Amino acid sequence: MRDEPAKRFSSVFIVAWALDRAAKRWALSHFASLPYRKETPAFLSLGLYFNRGISFSLLEDHPYLSLTMALTTVGFLGLLCAKSKTLRSAPGIAFLWAGATGNLTDRLWYGYVIDWIYVFIGYINLADIWLCVGGAAILFRYLKKGRETPVDNVSENQDFAPGDWPR
Repeated sequence: MRDEPAKRFSSVFIVAWALDRAAKRWALSHFASLPYRKETPAFLSLGLYFNRGISFSLLEDHPYLSLTMALTTVGFLGLLCAKSKTLRSAPGIAFLWAGATGNLTDRLWYGYVIDWIYVFIGYINLADIWLCVGGAAILFRYLKKGRETPVDNVSENQDFAPGDWPR
C-alpha cells in the first residue's frame, strides 16, 4: 500500500498534467481557425502561439537543444521525486513535474509548445502556470522551514522550558 504523500503527489501530478492537456486541446480547437495577430494583444487575452523555443521563445532557432533541455529537466525532476523519502514538498515538485512534462509532451507530439494565454510578458500556457505554482510552493516550504521554532520539533509528550531550547 502506498503512503499518503505518494498518493497526493500522484494525484496532483495526474490532475495538473491532464488539465494542461485538455486546455491545450481546447485552445487548438477554438483558436486554430482564427487569423494570427501580429500586434501585441491587451494586458491579458487568449490566442494561439506555437513556441518552438524555451521560455519567452529563447533558442527558437535550436529546437533540438530545447528538446534536450526539456528532457533533462523532466528527468531531473523525476529523479528528485524518486529519491525523496518523505515527499514533504511533493505538491510543489508534482506541479513542477506536471508543468515540465506537459510542455515536453507538446514538444514530442508537435515539435513546439502550445501557448494560448497572453499576459503582459508574452504567451504562456497552463503548464507554465504549474511551473510557477510548483516553484512558489517549494520556495514557501523552504522559507517556512527556516522559521520553525524548537517547539515545532518537539513531540507532544516532551516538556521543554524556554531556557532548555537548543541554540
